[in-house]
Amino acid sequence: MEQQQNLFPQPTQNLQYSNSIKDPKFFELGKAIFTVSNPTNDHYTYKIKIKKFEKNTLWFVYLLTGPDNNNSYTYLGVYIPSIHGIRLTAKSKYTTESKPFQVLKWAIKKVVNKEQVPNGYKIQHENKCGRCGRLLTTPESIDRGIGPECFAMHR
Repeated sequence: MEQQQNLFPQPTQNLQYSNSIKDPKFFELGKAIFTVSNPTNDHYTYKIKIKKFEKNTLWFVYLLTGPDNNNSYTYLGVYIPSIHGIRLTAKSKYTTESKPFQVLKWAIKKVVNKEQVPNGYKIQHENKCGRCGRLLTTPESIDRGIGPECFAMHR
């Protein structure tokens, strides 16, 4: 039986920080889109959209599964900011053992714990504000994943 390659391992020595998402609040902004990739160019692109209801707020997580970067997303589950975790629901198209779920969990843990990722691995936002979707152009906005106006409102 062929040994399965671990696409997103725990860090080892000789790390290089390659995570453009510096703050876990990025996941809560409402229009967070980010890609997690490894050295062999395997990658997953996720979208976390906020939905405000009368009594609560939910963050729905989607995985890009088709060629249309705007519309080819499949529902994965719900992001829970208080525990920085993902919960699957009855409508989830994935299981906790699925690779997309495991990769998302791995990436969120790296961001939350401010851990470095192994050489060649990346966690990158799309260079658009995670709150309003506008293009980020200043270095500090790109570092934060949120533009200056949204950052001032979100504080």
